[in-house]
Amino acid sequence: MEFRVAWTWSKALDYGQNAGGVPRTNGQFDPFTIAYDKGPSALNFPHRVVATAVWSPRVRGAASGISATAERAVWRVADGWTVAAIFSEASGRGYSYDVFGGTRLPGGRESLNGSGGSVMLPTAGRNTLRLADSAKLDVRLARNFRLTETVRLHASAEAFNVLNRVNYSGVTQRAYLVGTPANGVTPLIFQNAATIAAEGLNVQPFGTYTAAGAGQARERQLQFGLRMEF
Repeated sequence: MEFRVAWTWSKALDYGQNAGGVPRTNGQFDPFTIAYDKGPSALNFPHRVVATAVWSPRVRGAASGISATAERAVWRVADGWTVAAIFSEASGRGYSYDVFGGTRLPGGRESLNGSGGSVMLPTAGRNTLRLADSAKLDVRLARNFRLTETVRLHASAEAFNVLNRVNYSGVTQRAYLVGTPANGVTPLIFQNAATIAAEGLNVQPFGTYTAAGAGQARERQLQFGLRMEF
């Protein structure tokens, strides 16, 4: 029996990740200072745990105390098997409270301060919320069969994402809508299901899951294999 566990803790900070030439959601919030943009990186996954286990039982008469005839019968059934499993779990992706609406400069787009940059809520910061952890369990069962002195057959069965866990990777970040100013105060209206229904908007409430990470762990999959060695 072989068992291993590895835990990784890390922290990544940056001033925003912009994958395009036109500033949009990840653009700088205030064109005059980058202080608002410092925060956890989109690639910040603080915790990751990986555990592996391999079990290859071996049956021997001297050690087990059984007769030679019984040993041969047990050996044919139990010997040659290998069971392996790997479990991994990691922190979920970070996301922010986004604010929609506001003012815009000529040729720009609406934002809270009119700059057309990042739409995050500056008082809360960037990527201060986090999705649920992602996790998966993979299991492999294999056995070797000795057909002749020179020919062996290797059979295996593998199951990926055994628990069929859904690992969410996307969420609706539209948290607030800029309201109508009154008495010099501009309200921010939280976008929950009741508010959106009252507004008659065709959008998802804040916090609604929108995507699952197929690259991290797809739906449960089974795979079988046979290999002949000679």
